Amino acid sequence: LKEMLDNTIKSPDDVRVRIGEQLLGLLPLMKDRRDSTETAITFAKDSRGTFAESIRTIRTGVVLSGLDNPHKVLVVTSSVPGEGKTVISANLAIAFGQMGKVLLIDADMRRPSIAKSFGLPLSAPGLSNLVAETAETAQCIHRLDHLGIDVIPAGLVPPNPLELLSSRRFATVLAALEKHYDRIIIDSAPCEVVSDALVLSTFANAVIYVVRADSTNTRAIKSGVSRLRNGGAPLTGIVLNQVDIEKGSRYGGYYYGGYYDQYGYTSSSKS
Repeated sequence: LKEMLDNTIKSPDDVRVRIGEQLLGLLPLMKDRRDSTETAITFAKDSRGTFAESIRTIRTGVVLSGLDNPHKVLVVTSSVPGEGKTVISANLAIAFGQMGKVLLIDADMRRPSIAKSFGLPLSAPGLSNLVAETAETAQCIHRLDHLGIDVIPAGLVPPNPLELLSSRRFATVLAALEKHYDRIIIDSAPCEVVSDALVLSTFANAVIYVVRADSTNTRAIKSGVSRLRNGGAPLTGIVLNQVDIEKGSRYGGYYYGGYYDQYGYTSSSKS
């Protein structure tokens, strides 16, 4: 009865049937959740682990979806806070950093977290400073040599983030940055809370929508996806995050084990 009344997303089938969107990949539940600094660089810390393989699958999906017209600007969003979009943005940026020059931008001005995730000072100049011209470009771009990427944190949080992201100056700054990078990944605010992601999607070649398994209500997800679609956003697919593989297997979850075994993700898969 609880399963029947549960209106959350649990499997790839749920993504296709309930939401009606393409699945880009699954990310396993990280039970030993560490601090945000460690989680943001999981791909680099454990490049052969299950999480890293999942990130590579998502990276491949993004690349294949834009073979003729490579997605240069990617926006990552979700329905509500706490679904893991920042962790996915950070690790996806590191993964793409192995293939070219990558810039990660924290455009979630409501709850910025990129600076903290990468151990940068919270007062470090960033996007808001760059758009407002209160700091030079070189001061706002922070090079992380050990990860092979550049990062622009949120900077000083403005009183009206939506106005900043909608400004001509922001469009000019983003256009200038595009000339110097192969990929720009933008961590956006959740689209069910504010309209920032809708504005950012107008600059994007691809939008990745993060859904936390067993957590977010399907109605909220469909509403967020609908808002993006109606706004003409180039929605590339859904990433199902924090999937409990063991729990799914115990309850006959062939969609978990089968998906991961297909790519050799589970520890029980034979090499």
